[in-house]
Amino acid sequence: MLRTSNKSFGNILGHVEGVDDLSSIVKWADGQFDPGLSWDYVKWIRKLWKGPLILKGILDEDDIKIANELDIQGIIISNHGGRQLDGTISSIMALKNVINDVRTNLEVFFDGGIRSGKDIVKTLALGAKGVFMGRPYLYGLGAMGQQGVEKVIEILVKELNTTLLLAGETDVNDLDNGNLY
Repeated sequence: MLRTSNKSFGNILGHVEGVDDLSSIVKWADGQFDPGLSWDYVKWIRKLWKGPLILKGILDEDDIKIANELDIQGIIISNHGGRQLDGTISSIMALKNVINDVRTNLEVFFDGGIRSGKDIVKTLALGAKGVFMGRPYLYGLGAMGQQGVEKVIEILVKELNTTLLLAGETDVNDLDNGNLY
């Protein structure tokens, strides 16, 4: 029978004290999350902070209703994706549900899997006010430093503009579901 090497997290093994194998990674990861985290923390922050507040990691209607009640200004539809939790709703499906099924005064943003200007256009057409992304910039940074990040931005802008033109639009504010078909 063929075997592969054991999986590991190269960015953690050897870099975090006491973590040297898969079982110790699991123990370490469990300690990184607060099981008592609840909406009470958001209420506490809201009480201390009167400025704009945006919550990340919102995926369902119940959370959006609570966010509305707490005078939150915006939400970022986001999950951990297939990297950490592959059995949950995808961010893009959650965005579609939120935009189509939930009436909210919240600004809705999106984070998850954005890799191109085309992805940005699709997400904005679904109703997000904006997108967040990290991985493309990190790839650019790793490959070419600051110039790499600048190149990634240049590529994203070019792809976004090309996709807009192919969709018959010149302004992202004119995008809607009709641009997806």
